[in-house]
Amino acid sequence: MLVDLYNSTMEWREARRAHRQANADEPSAGVPVFRDFVDLWPDLLAAAFHTALGAGAAAMFGSTGQISGAYAAIAVGISAPAVLAHLGQVQSVREAVAGAPSPGSLVGPRPVTAGPDVRASQEQESP
Repeated sequence: MLVDLYNSTMEWREARRAHRQANADEPSAGVPVFRDFVDLWPDLLAAAFHTALGAGAAAMFGSTGQISGAYAAIAVGISAPAVLAHLGQVQSVREAVAGAPSPGSLVGPRPVTAGPDVRASQEQESP
């Protein structure tokens, strides 16, 4: 999140600089505003989710004895969002051998259950 905020701030700074150079006679007219480059509420919400993921991962690793010490817990907590996102995209051995789901999909096709609602809708659609 901090890297994204830094990049957005640099984009805003460059846009302001370009605007001021293009409009040297009136540099304050129509200057790009910071809120056009940073969307604060989604960024804060993402930071809250990342913090919760990090705290949860650090607690799980610590409670199972896989890590010991505060520095290890901090390292696990900081890296948790990236590691969990990566694990969500890893293809299992069975999927790699069988080629079940297409690349990039996290879930394969699900069987359709023929419950009472499905059967009733199928009977209405048939001629």
